[in-house]
Amino acid sequence: MTQQNESRRLFLGQLAALTGGAVLMPMVSACSASQNMSEKGLFSTEDIPTQKPEDWDPIAYNRKRGNAGAIPKSYLDDINGPQGEKKHLGKHLPYVPAIDAALVPAGFIALMWGDPAKGHAKHPNAIKNESNDYNGHWYNWIRVQKAMPGAQAIQSDYPSWTGKDDGTASYAVFGGGEIGADKGKNTIYLAALPEGLRSGDTLRIYAHCLTHGEYVDFLTLS
Repeated sequence: MTQQNESRRLFLGQLAALTGGAVLMPMVSACSASQNMSEKGLFSTEDIPTQKPEDWDPIAYNRKRGNAGAIPKSYLDDINGPQGEKKHLGKHLPYVPAIDAALVPAGFIALMWGDPAKGHAKHPNAIKNESNDYNGHWYNWIRVQKAMPGAQAIQSDYPSWTGKDDGTASYAVFGGGEIGADKGKNTIYLAALPEGLRSGDTLRIYAHCLTHGEYVDFLTLS
């Protein structure tokens, strides 16, 4: 076992103890910045900036891109309505939760969606139906790349979200407890990072919510 794999194994045990849930790593693949991936839900990538614009406004950008086809038509009234920023677009933007950075393994970043500090609703990663089963409402892929032209992107895939502590989820729970509690709003995603990143680098996060389409934003690596 390599030192990096051993580090990740130890991390999983630590994070599971911290958050109170089972943790497995997502499936990870690399792709070039210009590669036209064929995963379900992928909209045109031609308009996505490779670097963070000086006047970057994630709400305005994702609303415009959503109306152009990146967000399902059934959700457009919500994103364009009076609560569009706080309750709909904002809840689909990524942020790094306040957990011990030492617990995040090398090569990964912990992500959540809908930052309460910005007044955004927290993203419900699954919703129970009448049969007490979980409907799909999670992010099934997250693509991370350094915000610069030609940079390689790393895609993490999350093929399932059960809301049950059965060892099959690729997530952890912020604050501990059952992952399905409060509609999964405390779900932490572990997303792989490209190699060679340093503190202070800007990352482009491009991800797909099964129910509400694709969203893009930039984060600074701490």
